[in-house]
This record gives sequence, C-alpha cells and structure tokens, in this order.
Amino acid sequence: MKSWIRLSGTIAIAASLSGSLLAGCSTGKQQGAAETGKKQPIELVFYQTGNADWKEEDFMKNYGDYIKQKFPYITPKFVPVPASKSMEGLISGGQQFDILIFSIGHTHLNLLRNDFQYDLTDLIKKKNVDLNRFEPFTIQQQKEIAGGGIYGLPLSNTSPVIMYNKDIFDKFGVPYPKDGMTWDEIYNLAKQVTRNDNGTQYYGFLASPEHFLKTNQFSAPFIDPKTLKPAFDNPKMMTFLDNLKRFYQLIPPPDGKPLAGGFFASTAQSNMFAKDKTLAMWSHFSNAALNFPEDLNWDYAAMPYFKELGAGGPQAYPGYIYISKTSKYKDDAMDVLQALTSDEFQTIRSKTGVESALKNPDIKKTFAQDLPKYKGKNINAIFPQTYAAPAPLTEYNDLAWKRLNTAVGDIGRGQKDIVTAVREASELLAKDIEAEKPKK
Repeated sequence: MKSWIRLSGTIAIAASLSGSLLAGCSTGKQQGAAETGKKQPIELVFYQTGNADWKEEDFMKNYGDYIKQKFPYITPKFVPVPASKSMEGLISGGQQFDILIFSIGHTHLNLLRNDFQYDLTDLIKKKNVDLNRFEPFTIQQQKEIAGGGIYGLPLSNTSPVIMYNKDIFDKFGVPYPKDGMTWDEIYNLAKQVTRNDNGTQYYGFLASPEHFLKTNQFSAPFIDPKTLKPAFDNPKMMTFLDNLKRFYQLIPPPDGKPLAGGFFASTAQSNMFAKDKTLAMWSHFSNAALNFPEDLNWDYAAMPYFKELGAGGPQAYPGYIYISKTSKYKDDAMDVLQALTSDEFQTIRSKTGVESALKNPDIKKTFAQDLPKYKGKNINAIFPQTYAAPAPLTEYNDLAWKRLNTAVGDIGRGQKDIVTAVREASELLAKDIEAEKPKK
C-alpha cells in the first residue's frame, strides 16, 4: 500500500483510551490480564506495514496505550520502518518480532516470504476465541492461505466505495450517484459531468487501479494458485478491465496527447478530487476520506454492481494481526490479539474512522462518530450487505499487481488494446515469477 494514504488503524485513538474504557472485553476470558500480578514483565515487539511515517508515539496512541492498560506487565515496542531499510534489512540486522500487522496484500510478501507464519489453531482453542464474531470472508481468506489453519486474526477491514463531489453534480444539474446502481448507470452519470466549463476540465469517474483490481467484484485471480501461471486473461478479468477502460475513454486527451500518468495514480487522483475539485466521482477505499479538506462537499455511494453478477459488493481488503513463529511469548501475544479484536477496542477504533472486521452491527453504527467531517454522510455505503468472495492469492501477487497496473495505464491511454496489453503483461509476469522463484 502506498504510504500517501493511511490504511485502517492509522488514526490516533488516545483520547478514547482514558478511564472511560469499559471494564471487560467481549472475546472471552483475557488470560494474561487476569494474571497480571503474577506475570513477569516482558517486551513484545510490533511491526506494521502501510504506515511508513509512523513513529513510536503514533503506535502508542493507536495500540500501545490500550495494551499497557490491559496488560501492565507487557511493554509494547514498535519498530518503525526507516525509508532506507526494508523488513528484510531489519531481519538481517538481527531484529526480532513478536506481533506483525499486515494488510492482506502484504501477508504473502512479508509474512510468508520471511517465514514468520505461525498457526494459531491451538491457541484459538486454548483461549476460547470465537471466530464466528468476524466477517466470514476474513476467516475464509486466512484458512485458504494457511491450508486450513489460521495465521492471524482480522484486525480491520476496508473495501472500495464511490466518493462524489456534490458541487460538481449541482453545477451541471446532474443527479447524485446513489446506492444500488449498476456500472452502466454510473457510466451514464460520468458522461454527463465530464465537461469543459470556462476552461476548467471536469472528469466524471476515476478509480485507483491498484485497489480497484485487487478487490474486483468477479473475484478474478491474478495468478493461478495451482500452476503459478499468470491469469490476467481469464474472461472475468477481461470484462472487469473493459468496464474500467470506457471511463478513461470519456476523458479528452490534452492537446491530442495520451493521458498523463496521474490519471492512473492514487495520489494524483486524490488531488484531482479533494484539492483541485475537478473529479466528480472517485473510487478508493473508504478511509481515503480521512484526508479530505473540511471545505469539500462530498458524500459516499455504494460501489455499483455488474448486471451479470447481481447486487453485491467488491472484495474486502482486511488487515490482520499475526504472531511471529519466532516469538518466545506466544501465549501472551495471543492475549494481546484477543484484546485488539475485542468489541471494546474495535468500537474505539470504529469511532475514529477505522472499519471493523467484526460482524457486530452495533460497532458498524459507531463508524467515524468522533470525526465531524463524517456527520451526515452515507455511512451505510461503505458496508456492503455481501462481499465478493476473496480471490486466490499467491506469494507472487505483488508482482502481478504491478504488471497489471502498467497494463491499465497502457489501455487507458489508448496505447494498447486490452488483449495486447494483457498478453504482454502476462508474458512479463511469467518472467518475473521465474526470476523470483530461486530466491525462495
């Protein structure tokens, strides 16, 4: 995940971690907390991707203060990621980790590739962890990755949604997008607001390609998990790409030149929507709104659906919390995992704009209650009634995403047709995978 936008869990929750905390968590007995007086002090080392700018105080506000309150004998230590050093660089330098926090997109890249995975099945039984509390797809995804086991507990969730600028729609007298629309209906709205007005070009719809593709509603894989061959050319993915292409075709090329790279990059799209205010509709994860300026007149609409699929949401993009196989304190670490996935803590996070991976509807109702900019917003749009099934993942998906992103740019600029762009991307990905295999 690009560091320009913060994933779930990056909003400070220190104000909520005062004496107002409820007395107990709702995930079953907290083994470590009850025995605090008998425990010897220990240190648990945490590592998290997706927050390259985090410092120790950021981690403490988001997680550490809560952990200290629940388990005074535990000292949480956060290892920031310096810009000059990767996780592998930290490991080679002798750094040890106890608890790891990764989005699903980083799980293969950082957890499995570095051989940190540890099956929690026995600890889940020992601690009476109720997996039925979580959204089913989050557990299904873990079991698929772990071959029937489970490496991590769902810590957060997010999925794409449409954010739209009300002022642009008002300016041109076009009705707002709403929940339950088809992609054809969204396309018709995009056509109506893609205009040049007194020298200012307005654009109808853009989507962050990386996030859009990862959560595609067809659950189309990027790589065949059995053969490890590229799967870009499967019919479902081709349909998904064709749908995206038509939105780029609405955009007039500047002076007859191909579209600039910014039309295919999250940062530039964010600026077009929130800063320049020239983009009418933007699809990204819902927490992109955390960075919106206060004067932006915006709202949410649910992701549209494909007629052939029927009403239903995209895939989700959960964040998970893992225990490293190298940890000497797995039992204590599991107590921490229970605390951070409790109803209590998940409610605190939800109020700060972090989507919970729990099914509890009461927690979902608290979403962003502490953030004034969300007042009156269509919060229901970010919680699909049904999510698309998780597509199969492999340890090479990060290579696949990069190749397909490039292909989307070529397609969107009109430089290559879909068949050619996908074929070439597949050929390059096959070479990438072969080059990566010896490193395992």
